[in-house]
Amino acid sequence: MIPYIFVAAATLAMFPILTLYKMNVEKLKQDPSQHARVQNNLMIGVALSEAIPILLIIYGYAQMESVSTVSDLYLPGIILLFLVIFAVLFIFMQAKVGVPEEAKSMITQFSIISIMLALAIPIISIVSLFMMMP
Repeated sequence: MIPYIFVAAATLAMFPILTLYKMNVEKLKQDPSQHARVQNNLMIGVALSEAIPILLIIYGYAQMESVSTVSDLYLPGIILLFLVIFAVLFIFMQAKVGVPEEAKSMITQFSIISIMLALAIPIISIVSLFMMMP
């Protein structure tokens, strides 16, 4: 059951961040001059949306114990890998569609920052699954 706490933390962290990215990248595509304001909005939103996942990570570490077989970690690991792949593809696709030429470098920079923010909790969750191996 504990491996799924880490999956829940990754899911609850990633989808709000992807939603924030989608809303803010659309604003950046419309008006590239608001780069600082859009980035500030993203950072504040990420900070607020990661509160519950961080608490879940702490709870998972407090309850962590080795699993009896490695096969208990296969499904949570596969789910986490799919979440990571989905996040990267989602962000790159949003960064490539409908981008004006003058905003291309700003949106690329914004996308790379967003990828790192979106993948922070899933990477912690994957490492946690490795720590649970027998």
